[in-house]
Amino acid sequence: MNDESVKQPDDIKPPVTHIGAIGWIRANLFNSAFNSVLTLLILFCLWKTVPPFVKWAFIDSVWATGSEGCRNADGACWSVIPSNIRFIMFGFYPADRQWRPLTAMILLLVLLMRGGVPGLVTVESTQWGGLPLTLLLSVFGLAAAYPVGIVLALGRQSRMPAIRSLCVIYIEMIRGVPLISLLFMSSIIFPLFLPEGVTINKILRAQVAIIMFTAAYVAEVVRGACRPCPGASLKRPIPSVSTIVRPCG
Repeated sequence: MNDESVKQPDDIKPPVTHIGAIGWIRANLFNSAFNSVLTLLILFCLWKTVPPFVKWAFIDSVWATGSEGCRNADGACWSVIPSNIRFIMFGFYPADRQWRPLTAMILLLVLLMRGGVPGLVTVESTQWGGLPLTLLLSVFGLAAAYPVGIVLALGRQSRMPAIRSLCVIYIEMIRGVPLISLLFMSSIIFPLFLPEGVTINKILRAQVAIIMFTAAYVAEVVRGACRPCPGASLKRPIPSVSTIVRPCG
């Protein structure tokens, strides 16, 4: 027998079931009885949910029709989005003055939203809404929450038990409550405790709730960034923060 025709053990390729896509599937999805059952269960759930969703969202959907067509459609009615795009973008803001919140989205200027200056009719904040208001609350909320979060992070690392306890209670309590709950309390519950005749702007209340919520998470981010840094110590928080020039970890 010719020696060249005999393959050495190193030249023998592994079975197809151990390499490539089949090998990966076998090694990661069907490597045990539990994983095999779990994989089959997930595939069954996908088979039951994905095709009906695709059929509802794309195949049987309608894209340009009226209200009657939407009611009779078997799938999604996407025509409701272009029909209500102005309401989605601007809420109840007057239609003939919607150029102002559109400009505010670009410039982030509250002045154009409210008006009250020569050439601009005043629009009360009760009529503000849509995407411009969301962007304004988010931008100003993050900007105001950052310094508050730093103060909370330093307070949580303080050597004074009273300050440390107050900061811990605040951070953990706020982080344990969903943002939607804080917004609900600020807009519905909080006014019930105000004296008769005293009112606080609802946008201001929502802004404070967003700042309180975001500051608690910023405090934990700052505190977590301080700990891995060289020289970071619970007893000396301020030098630790002052030496952070990039995320540590």
